Amino acid sequence: MVWFRADPGHNDVCRARLAALGQRMRQAWGVEARCGWRDEAGAGYRTWLETYEALGAGQCDAFIDALRSGAAALGLDALAIGGRHAEVFEWSSGDTA
Repeated sequence: MVWFRADPGHNDVCRARLAALGQRMRQAWGVEARCGWRDEAGAGYRTWLETYEALGAGQCDAFIDALRSGAAALGLDALAIGGRHAEVFEWSSGDTA
């Protein structure tokens, strides 16, 4: 998942660019993308969240590199207050470790 903060005045631009990024990642990697947001009361920014389907073993680093390149090419880095933050989680098959 990736999160970033942006000025609410850029909501429409963020939404459109995130949709374009999701489409790029779907075409290149075959994963579905979702995005959402929450408004931070009194903080003056909106926090955006992107999530992507789990990848096969060994694909994570290349996917993150492609995601970062795609976001930069679409101008999302320039909209992100304090940068974009990638969080990578391992997914369980139901077993507990």
